[in-house]
Amino acid sequence: MASINLIEAFQDFKDAENIDRPTMMKVVEDVFKTLLRKKYGSDDNFDVIVNAEKGDLEIVRHRTLLWKMEK
Repeated sequence: MASINLIEAFQDFKDAENIDRPTMMKVVEDVFKTLLRKKYGSDDNFDVIVNAEKGDLEIVRHRTLLWKMEK
């Protein structure tokens, strides 16, 4: 259900602003990257993946785990 609303929102935004799909996708990605920078100070460890065809949005955070093994 939510994905249908996202697809409609993408289409409405695209039509209202008269922009092409790649530009629209970049705008949506930039919005989420900005929010991530505000919350975490950097967006270097995040990937934002927007699929307007399916209405999917995925945010992936990459982390490096370090541990010390005791002898």
